[in-house]
Amino acid sequence: MAILVPLAFFSPFTGILTFIWMAYTRPQEWAYASSAQYSLAIAVATILGYFIFEMPSRGLKLRYNVLILLLILQYTLATSMAFNPQYAQAKYIEFVKIFVIAIFLTAMTDSEDRVRWVLMVSLGSIGFLTLRSFFGIIYSGGARVYGPGGLYEDNNDYAILLDTALPMMFYFALAQSQKWLKYIFFAFSLTSLITILFTYSRGGFLGLCSALIFLALKSKWKIPGLLAIALGGILFFNFGPDRVLDRVNTIQTASQEDSSAQQRLRAWGVSLKILADHPFFGVGVRNIMLVYGQYGDPNDTRVSHNSYLQIIVDCGLPALLMFLGALALSYVRFSKTKKILLQHAPRSQLIQYAHGMQVGMFGYMASAFFASKEDLELIYTIFALSASCIYIAHEYKKQGEINELVNSATTELPSDLHGQQPVPVGGSI
Repeated sequence: MAILVPLAFFSPFTGILTFIWMAYTRPQEWAYASSAQYSLAIAVATILGYFIFEMPSRGLKLRYNVLILLLILQYTLATSMAFNPQYAQAKYIEFVKIFVIAIFLTAMTDSEDRVRWVLMVSLGSIGFLTLRSFFGIIYSGGARVYGPGGLYEDNNDYAILLDTALPMMFYFALAQSQKWLKYIFFAFSLTSLITILFTYSRGGFLGLCSALIFLALKSKWKIPGLLAIALGGILFFNFGPDRVLDRVNTIQTASQEDSSAQQRLRAWGVSLKILADHPFFGVGVRNIMLVYGQYGDPNDTRVSHNSYLQIIVDCGLPALLMFLGALALSYVRFSKTKKILLQHAPRSQLIQYAHGMQVGMFGYMASAFFASKEDLELIYTIFALSASCIYIAHEYKKQGEINELVNSATTELPSDLHGQQPVPVGGSI
């Protein structure tokens, strides 16, 4: 940290990458300084360094992040009007940190190489966690897997993270020319799949199914891909680990027989009642824990266990519309990015990255229906990179149009002027 904090100041993009690495791997918890605020030090150094060294050449691109800015405003208003503003402040600060990092990520990630670095650090960090989980599964004989801590300590939260990351890892591997890097990320895809199953998260399993189906539909071989998934499902349900199968098989009867699923349904009902009374600003971030007893059993207090309902309860219906708008806008941006690049830069790795992030969004949207994980940092990284990708694609398009104009102008020159340098306007260069 003595090296990384100054480096984050003098090289802010390195600071962003360090912050991402720390957010997922939480290295301070592997050592003696588990409570040290190293990530805060990195964030402050990065932001200060950005305004001094990066901002003159890389502006904030705020128009690409209008929905993120509106979310910050909505969360701020909801916190100020919360049932208990002080209770909401700690979680509110976490959200603002995620939003601000997304804005600075868009500003500094303005090249294909930088997009690659952001994805490599993000997915590599998550892949490392799954590799550790994989060995833990073997060592424990198939015990339930939990996350690394922090925002991903719960098994359901960990599963949502991996449902989002797995398709991104797969497409990142496809895009790589170095075989060693390709094989590493294919391996991370496999360890992610195995880890999701051993979280014993039913929502995570449904998110995995959604991600795999959309992976097949995105490929050139849609029918063979869907058949392969169906065959894999048959093999899994016939030969899969008993403890995983026992958990997955409860999905069909969970609403009638499983207490955990019944608690979720009750939490959803309470969330809808809160929506009816507080439709515009909710009750404040995580204030559902304080008002739950007014709408349901006070001895059964819990969060919404649904990311979309949690946003409504925390900050009102406008916040949900902004969040869904960010999801839809990101998907459209990735589609436009692919269309532009296929015309102007068909060999660009951004095409594969865009595919992966689109499928990752479907993995998130399915699994987030069963847990309150609206603060997933990776989904906001996707929002930020969607802005970066469309910006980079437009730069490719501009360069392509300039090259076309130059080529057309060259072909129209008299034959005796071909190959000569143009005379600079106004004298010497």
